[in-house]
Amino acid sequence: MIFSVVLTGLGIYFWLKSYKEQRGFYPKFFKIYKDLLNKMKKNPFNGFFIMVKHLLKFYTLILVFSMILVFIGFITIGQSEPVKTVQNYCENNSEINKITGKINHYGILRNVSSQWNSETGSSELSLVFVSENGTFNVSSKLEKENVEWKVKKLELKDKNTGANTVYN
Repeated sequence: MIFSVVLTGLGIYFWLKSYKEQRGFYPKFFKIYKDLLNKMKKNPFNGFFIMVKHLLKFYTLILVFSMILVFIGFITIGQSEPVKTVQNYCENNSEINKITGKINHYGILRNVSSQWNSETGSSELSLVFVSENGTFNVSSKLEKENVEWKVKKLELKDKNTGANTVYN
């Protein structure tokens, strides 16, 4: 994932460099934005027509924006205490390891709903991991007591067979 962000950044850098070499100046984004705004004041559908006319550029912009959002989510949510607690629980629980085998890696996207302060809190999260025996979804409920997160309920679902296993 970090490789894709670096690769995209390098691509944008070299695109700007070649743009300046070919035309003698960098793109004037603010001028383009003002022109687009003036055209849309005359006809609100001009924005859609311009988007279709420059479909590849628009699609690239959406991809870059979504990559940035996923990266920010991975850095903030992926490194949170509840996520680390569930990952440690899955890696160190012998019953889970019998079903899944060794966990190879975790998915990038996680669904987290948490409320906590320094002493107490609760969290519900789901994540995906790939192991020796397949791909698994994990849904869990955690509670924070005395500054430490504890897994109260964990549901493991095998994506290949659909089998569910619940741990309390």
